[in-house]
Amino acid sequence: MSAGVEATYAAWRGKYLRSYQDGFYIYYKEPSDNVPEMTCSEAHGYGMLVSVLKRNQQDFDGLFRYFMRWRNRKGLMQWQQKNSSSGQFVPGDEGGENCATDGDVDVATALFLAARVWGRGGAQGEIDYKAVAHELAGAVWEHCFNHQTFMPLIGDWADPGDDAYLLTRPSDFILSGYLVFYQDDTPRQQQWANVINAIVNCVSGQLSMNPQTGLIADFLKLDNNSRLYYPARGEVLESDHDGDYNWNSCRVPWRLGHYYMLTRDERVRGVLETQAQFFAHQIGQRGVCANGDCGVRAGYNLNGHCYADYTDMAFVAPVSFLFWVLGWQNQLQHILQDMNGMQERTYFGETIAMLCVLDAHVPY
Repeated sequence: MSAGVEATYAAWRGKYLRSYQDGFYIYYKEPSDNVPEMTCSEAHGYGMLVSVLKRNQQDFDGLFRYFMRWRNRKGLMQWQQKNSSSGQFVPGDEGGENCATDGDVDVATALFLAARVWGRGGAQGEIDYKAVAHELAGAVWEHCFNHQTFMPLIGDWADPGDDAYLLTRPSDFILSGYLVFYQDDTPRQQQWANVINAIVNCVSGQLSMNPQTGLIADFLKLDNNSRLYYPARGEVLESDHDGDYNWNSCRVPWRLGHYYMLTRDERVRGVLETQAQFFAHQIGQRGVCANGDCGVRAGYNLNGHCYADYTDMAFVAPVSFLFWVLGWQNQLQHILQDMNGMQERTYFGETIAMLCVLDAHVPY
């Protein structure tokens, strides 16, 4: 791996990997925020993926110990932890002990990968990565999926009969993770095959709704009559932009692109190429940007109308990964030039960019 990637990883690790008791966690705020929230399961899943892809077992095992400390009664990771006045971590105010699906999917994926790479962990080989991965994958299937549609729920707290149970979050369309589950979680192999097919079919449906852009909303909602998922209308969980391409779905080009890189599944190529064409047009409209700017902005309506006047690495890095996977070299070089000039660096954007680089270079 290039010296530039190694330097980027060292800087990322030095900034975000922190210790708590006998383990490690990923700090997901900025010190200037001056808030007690320290980390969340999303950040933890990212950290475990980065560590196994970088073959850093010491970090991975520290993150594993922290994960084991913060599992809820269902065996899933509590979504958020904050620092109390006594210096002890406690569940965050948002969500309490509830989980968020993507964090646990990434943790389980990282554990299966760790079993492939190292077999076992711990100083004496006491950590059985694969056994914990099986247990966690089982909990994810049991509590984080709609067993009728095979689509991911937004967390273990979405119960049948609730409006939340009708929602799915496309940033949880982690097809490369479900592919690992299909390959390694043999007791539930058929369920994971059904999950992959259901998500691919849903993505195709979203493309038919927005064939000019291929953009997919932050949240989709199941229509009980047609049994199809449609973009959310108005705020359903987080903001008025829940039905737009916003801070959740900015990850979709990377997540779908990584699955395509691993499988060359032609069923997702159409949406990837449509998204790539849309973003290439966005970049082309603005030409070469300067002063940390980029033609890819931080938020779009599904028809392609941009409602944000700024950019962020969390939106730009997945598009660069998309260009790379499709082999669009001119667009890739253009967006990389923009990325090199971006000054604003935060956990979310930097970590997604780190994972995009590692997913491009490290085989699953």
